[in-house]
Amino acid sequence: MEGFGPELRAHVRRMMGSADDAEDVLQRVWITAHRRPPEASEPGRVRSWLYRVATNAALDRLAADRRRRTALEGRPRAVAPDGPAAPDRILEGLGPEGRRRVREHVARLPTKQREAVWMRQVQELPYDEIAGRLGCSEQSARANVYQGMKKLRAELFDVWKQEVTS
Repeated sequence: MEGFGPELRAHVRRMMGSADDAEDVLQRVWITAHRRPPEASEPGRVRSWLYRVATNAALDRLAADRRRRTALEGRPRAVAPDGPAAPDRILEGLGPEGRRRVREHVARLPTKQREAVWMRQVQELPYDEIAGRLGCSEQSARANVYQGMKKLRAELFDVWKQEVTS
């Protein structure tokens, strides 16, 4: 299982936005992996299982951090300012306000849609890989990407319109 370390580290680092936070999450992943190892002996299944564990651990950590900040500030935030930045190629040409609004809308997507959109649009993964990481069928992975992008297009049309006409 340790052979997947660098790959998982990169995956969690992208999700967390911080190398230190990623290392904390990875420690939880390895503890889980050693306490409850997967039953599958095929490397592909072990890899998918590890990605699922890592993704869930990262999302749990992000949610806990968000709850903690909300409790401390007394008001909810859609996206933490120190959260992972969206890649430049996705937000190319948008001003600071447009970028903030895109991140805000992405953060509001349901978890599976957000993960699927991230893996497809940012990591450029094929649908079968997304399905393996999410623990769902390829058809479900495609549906999650489609529905997430559909929501983002509808909600962000005004952002695009403002940015293009400015």
